[in-house]
Amino acid sequence: MKPTIQFPGKFLYAITFLILLPAGLWFWANNTLQLIQFPAIESKITGWIMMVAGGFLMLWAMFVLKQFGKGLPMNAYPPPMFVTRGPYRLFRHPIYWGFGIFMIGYFILTGSASGIWLVSPLTILGMIALVMGYEKIDLKKRFPDQIIKTVLDLPKNNAETPNLRDRFASLFCIVSFLVFCNFLIATLSGSSQPLFGEPLRVFKGLENPFLPLLSIVFLIAIPFFLKRKDFLREWAIPAIISLCYLIFIALLYPEIGAQYLPPQGPAFFTVPIFLIFISLKSMYRQSFQIAAVFTIIASCLVTIQLTNSRSAVLHFTFSILIFLLSAYYLRIWIFLKNVTEKIANSWKEWTFGKVRVINHGFYNGLGTFFVILAGGILAGSDYTLALMICSVLLTICAALWAQIIEGSAKLKRPFGYYGSVVGLLFGSIVVWLMGLNVWVVLGVTSVVMTWGQAIGRLRCLVNGCCHGSRINNSIIGIRFFHPRSRVNNISGLKGELLHPTQLYSILWLFFVGILLFTLWNNHLSNSLIFGLYLIMTSIGRFVEEAYRGEAQTPIIKGLRLYQWVAVAVGIVGILMTLIKVEPVAISPGFCWASLGHAAIGGLFAFFAFGVDFPFSNVRFSRLV
Repeated sequence: MKPTIQFPGKFLYAITFLILLPAGLWFWANNTLQLIQFPAIESKITGWIMMVAGGFLMLWAMFVLKQFGKGLPMNAYPPPMFVTRGPYRLFRHPIYWGFGIFMIGYFILTGSASGIWLVSPLTILGMIALVMGYEKIDLKKRFPDQIIKTVLDLPKNNAETPNLRDRFASLFCIVSFLVFCNFLIATLSGSSQPLFGEPLRVFKGLENPFLPLLSIVFLIAIPFFLKRKDFLREWAIPAIISLCYLIFIALLYPEIGAQYLPPQGPAFFTVPIFLIFISLKSMYRQSFQIAAVFTIIASCLVTIQLTNSRSAVLHFTFSILIFLLSAYYLRIWIFLKNVTEKIANSWKEWTFGKVRVINHGFYNGLGTFFVILAGGILAGSDYTLALMICSVLLTICAALWAQIIEGSAKLKRPFGYYGSVVGLLFGSIVVWLMGLNVWVVLGVTSVVMTWGQAIGRLRCLVNGCCHGSRINNSIIGIRFFHPRSRVNNISGLKGELLHPTQLYSILWLFFVGILLFTLWNNHLSNSLIFGLYLIMTSIGRFVEEAYRGEAQTPIIKGLRLYQWVAVAVGIVGILMTLIKVEPVAISPGFCWASLGHAAIGGLFAFFAFGVDFPFSNVRFSRLV
């Protein structure tokens, strides 16, 4: 009976992912063309090659799953056997790789700027979120004894001597990603002039657009001189992280990110000097004599790169910044994690008669103050009152949402983020009644609310809400000890290592905020900004929720409740991007009214999140 019962579900799953999803992506791309300011990439040959390659990879992976996994390629109805053959031996998740390549190939074939710069990146992020937030965890549960190994995996973190596979896998990942970055950045920047500065002038003979290609030879040589797997890994991971920073900067600010490319000549194999710095740092893990030789070579290559870049000052400055952020990523993470743990155990409270003040309310007060003040500066004084009213409605709706979902004898006044999203609807009605433009409020709120949420997540740390599940890794996990924390008095996880999910959220929201602020600053459609806010926060929440450990959150069909809500809100975000909105004239700038309204809104949020009545049992009376 089981196959018969599952057939309708499998049929609907196949229809959704084989027909409805591709058709939806095509429709989305076709109806957002006017929103994208980036140039289209069009090539019939490249498009067809990518479509054929991607389609073949997908079909091959599906066939292997059916043949050796004894099931269909459906994560809701996964194959019962673990598969390590065919494309699964080469790299992880080949179906998603194939679909991504096929999709990008189609948009290159049709010359769709929206497909390349909007639909494809968000779809790929969605696939990554699905893997990280569901499939990776599900695979571990179903096959706890299986270890995934592929040809393109990075080397293990041990002192063994790396083999050729380790060396070539690390090199392939870095060089292929570098070429991809160079192509995108060259396409975005075109022949743009430097923001400021000019190339380094040292020797006239160094001004040759082909000399920078020597750096790719230097980069290729590095993995063959590293004698241990952990050294090789410590070279590859920071290099990949640095390229992620590069592409993030270049996508938002091409006039800055493209300064390492030569004004003329080949760009695809140009190596930014932060990769030279990272490579040199790896060499100093070994013999000092060899590292000294590489230092001399690297100094010459840096001089050549700066001589042939568009701006030596910009190239060197952002290279130093990216080098520090990527080469010392582990130290940065440990610092952030340790600060996070200190904040998580910093609960303080003061009781005045029947009223209690808790220190974590200051974070939400500060976050709301920032949202209203920054939003008022970006949108102008006409919108500050509307932003304050919206912030109050968002707080009220967040309380009502959580009361319905999580309210209990122990949780008299919880708050839920998605209630605040619903509150945007009521806030929009109020804005409309005030005679103001609703889309301006939604757009500017989307920009500033990401950073306001990040500040508010500090309150979650102190309160112990939104906490993570257990993890057996002291480098990643944090511990909660304060008896008032919900980690201890509700979940019973005192002193155990937990995923720092609040920190995950803060980091994601920080980068999303930079993205949305850049779009606002470039006067893109407010409906696009609002839609991207919903999509990006939903992607982050889907992954974050998978690593949460709150006992009161229900699980439905293998996903936590808020993962389903994140999917629904993400779809709403896509629909928002399809709405065509006419630009509205605004008068940005600081005014004292913004400061006053921000203070009032911040005090209201502080009271709601940090002041309660500990001796009452009335609904909404107690925070703990």
